[in-house]
Amino acid sequence: MPSLLNKRRAREETEEQPETAQFLPKAKIVARVALILLACHTSYVFRSSVTSSNLRGLLESSKDTVTKIVSAAGDDEPPAWTRALEPFSSISKESNNSSDRGISRGILSNKPLSFFRELQDKVDRVDVEKRCQRFGYSPLKKNYFHKNHTSQTTTFQRRIFFGSLIASESWETLDIVATEAYGVLEGVVFVESNRTQMFKHRPVNWDDAANNTDRLKALFGTQNVQVRQFVNEDNKLLGLEREQVQRSEIEKGWKELGMGPNDVGYVGDVDETFSREFLRVVQSCDIPAFDHEKHHCNSQEAKILGFTRVFETSPECIGSIHKSWYHPDMVVGACVEEIGNLETNPHAPRIGTSRAPGFGACRRGVENITDDQHPLYTAGDIRTACGGKYQFLNAPNYTTFSGFHMHNFFVDFEALRFKYLTYGHPVPRAMTMPLEKLNADVEFMIRCVKNQTDAPEEDQREKKDQNPLREPGGVDAALPPLPIYFMDKDYRDRKHNAIKVQIEQDEKRRRERLKMGPIEQEVEDASEELEEAKRLVWAKEAHLEKLKKKLSEAKKGSTRR
Repeated sequence: MPSLLNKRRAREETEEQPETAQFLPKAKIVARVALILLACHTSYVFRSSVTSSNLRGLLESSKDTVTKIVSAAGDDEPPAWTRALEPFSSISKESNNSSDRGISRGILSNKPLSFFRELQDKVDRVDVEKRCQRFGYSPLKKNYFHKNHTSQTTTFQRRIFFGSLIASESWETLDIVATEAYGVLEGVVFVESNRTQMFKHRPVNWDDAANNTDRLKALFGTQNVQVRQFVNEDNKLLGLEREQVQRSEIEKGWKELGMGPNDVGYVGDVDETFSREFLRVVQSCDIPAFDHEKHHCNSQEAKILGFTRVFETSPECIGSIHKSWYHPDMVVGACVEEIGNLETNPHAPRIGTSRAPGFGACRRGVENITDDQHPLYTAGDIRTACGGKYQFLNAPNYTTFSGFHMHNFFVDFEALRFKYLTYGHPVPRAMTMPLEKLNADVEFMIRCVKNQTDAPEEDQREKKDQNPLREPGGVDAALPPLPIYFMDKDYRDRKHNAIKVQIEQDEKRRRERLKMGPIEQEVEDASEELEEAKRLVWAKEAHLEKLKKKLSEAKKGSTRR
């Protein structure tokens, strides 16, 4: 797709050109006015309602219009100020393997803006009292007021500030999360490091050289977006300790963006989000965890946690209630470092980045805290500290989930292997072992994509929880809530099929690394088929036993009657 900044092709010399030359000055004036109107319109759309999934049509039509206008005006190329359109073009291009300065685009929805806006508006139009009741709350009193509210915000809506670390995530993952939260968040802070948790160097992709901040503003529907760079060359700061220190940049960003004590700090990973419905609950419902006067930042009461539905690599690989997640997390601003009052809520004594025992740590709770002077939360505490309350949805024909986790939504399994090799708890053989052996989550995804049984391996059947981990039937068979982005079936199909292809390609690369011959490959394939056959037999036998038990109980009940 040609760039707006490329020179248009030279016009063919024709005999009519001299005849029309006398009209060019007037045409240029008209053209420039039209360009101004076009740019204003496009800017408004980006500010008010854009998601990357619908940029393609807008940008294509805008570029066509610009080209036609410029051609009529006799200019060689659009004026410099039309560069404002260019930063958004890259996230509208779909390609599995393409990237934008190292940032994978992934697979993006082709749906128009109106498709997602209608779904967002449907959530937003739910009666406030009904919405609050579904989560066990009542509406905020209308006299609720916060001095930090802007004129665009009603006085009885809380402001939400989101913060996350960011590394190798794709625009696809961001688009999914941003579609859920579009127009809801007051501020967004991302923090990128030049080192992995294990101190390996990584390229910095999210600096502003490619106007990434502007793109993120467009995606999330807010002008208050920061991408902060974290550099710490202490090679002894490793693992989760490094991650926690990196997170401390989040509360600094929130302060700079104007967060106040009655606002809400929302910490998650890039691939996690509360449902749009619950985000609206946070804004408009009376939630005790967000009342500092009720708990004074007591760690048992001050935090809320998502009860989160897991989607493993594909939208169609849905975890059951037995495979739920417990992030993201929220804390009221009055309990956040950089925002709260140190006179009433001091800094926590720490061992490394963790709270010391007895100061809201997992061990010994709050036994060392006196006079209700509970410590303030760092962004790392919001993420990892013990305590708090899960948020459950309670409504007929709905599941109880309040959030979503798009786990391992990598578009390149080489990146997935690298993640397991270098992040958190590294797997030394991550680059050469079969993909499904990386961990249980990846095995879950492989079996889902290959349409294999969810039954456990032979040596795990006595130990493993036998509750089903996967929801059969994918999105079409699942009860809500579901991510708004996943309502696009075309996107789901393309994503799921692309993963099938990538699994095959990854397996080919792995075998090439190991220099496996044809016979070795046949042996491996036959072994996998045999294991699946054994799992199927076990699953059928287990199902038969359940039916027999059910029949026996029914006969006993009939005899009693």
